This record gives sequence, C-alpha cells and structure tokens, in this order.
Amino acid sequence: MGAYPGGAEMTQEFLVGVRSIVEPLLIDLGFQLDEFDDDVDEWGRKGSVVFFRSKDCRIQIYDSTRDGSINCMIAALDAPKVFGPHDQSGKWQYLPRFAIRQGVPLEEIRKDNLNVDFPTTSQLLESVRERIQKYFSIAHEGILEMGGPEYWKSSP
Repeated sequence: MGAYPGGAEMTQEFLVGVRSIVEPLLIDLGFQLDEFDDDVDEWGRKGSVVFFRSKDCRIQIYDSTRDGSINCMIAALDAPKVFGPHDQSGKWQYLPRFAIRQGVPLEEIRKDNLNVDFPTTSQLLESVRERIQKYFSIAHEGILEMGGPEYWKSSP
C-alpha cells in the first residue's frame, strides 16, 4: 500500500476518478487521503482500494474487477485497512445499510442504482459520491455507535 506507483490504465483511471470526483466531497466532510493499494489480489484478478481517514472514522472506495463493481464502505478508525469485500472483521460496512436499519425502505435504496447498461468508471464514481452525500450522516452516526456484529441484532 502507499502512493500510486503507476500501473494499469484502468487503475490509473480509477485513482484519478476517485481524486477528482469523490475526494472533494470527502474533504468537505473532514477526510483526507490515507492510503492507496492498486495490487489487491482478487483470486487472480487485481482490485484497487483508496482509504480516506477523518478524526473518527475511515471510508474506502474500492474497484473490484472480480465483481465488476466500484463501491464504498465506512468503518471506525480501529478497522483493519483491508479491501472491503475481503473484510472478515465485520467492521467495514456499506453506507446504505445504516439507512435500512433506521427504516428507509429497500426500494428507496435501490433507486440509487445506476440505470446504465455499461457504466463508465466516472459514472460509477459519481454514483458512489452521491451515495456518500446521501447516507454519510446516518452511516457516520451508526459506525460510531457500532461495537461489533451484535449491533445489527439490536433495534435502533
């Protein structure tokens, strides 16, 4: 992990897109770039992840070539810096999950999905930015309250 060392065109497009599309919002929310890993092993394919850190939590934006998805997750500061889909700790969570826990209907969450057959990296990152903008507040509050897996078994 560390600074972007150069590499595949898609990886560079992903990092440039994260920095130009998502990072300005994260800076406004009190985050700063923490680390970048463009060599995540996804069972023979390469994924990428960019970690951001604030005073009390982390956000990661990841590109899973295996799943064909670009997404984001939130965690407390003590969460391991691990590629979200590989997280075994249960500390990395998708932001909309906290909205669902607060009663937002799943149909409402699904409205956030892109209605494009073959979205570009930029379109996917714009969707991630919109999701962060929409759900950060509730996810931030939830991640600070979350003590472990039992959080999901209790009521809000």
